[in-house]
Amino acid sequence: MQENVSDSCFVVGLAEDEYGEGRYLTFQCGLEAPGVQERRLGLDGYCISNETGGVHYGGTESVVLSPGGISFRFSSEVIRELSLPAQEVTLEITSDVDVESLRKGLRRILTYGNPKNLPAVLQL
Repeated sequence: MQENVSDSCFVVGLAEDEYGEGRYLTFQCGLEAPGVQERRLGLDGYCISNETGGVHYGGTESVVLSPGGISFRFSSEVIRELSLPAQEVTLEITSDVDVESLRKGLRRILTYGNPKNLPAVLQL
């Protein structure tokens, strides 16, 4: 998790291993509220990207954080854009992860921007 001031964004990355190799998901939002141009272009919310180079704005239907794991449910558009294997993706959280920072970071991102892009279920 980090604020990238030069790119004006806040980023949370989840990776298959500690070096960022293999599969990963990156969630990102702006540091400031979306402007007129972002709203007009439909880029007025958080975005998700992954190792395939896919990028999608919004599309997270639910997020549930539980002891030892986090589950995401994505829209069909996200599945297509990111070439995901299934609509639900569950990731293990290892003991070295700062769960409170993960919770705060994802909440910050997934509640950013256009209300129509916000997850229906957000249990963080």
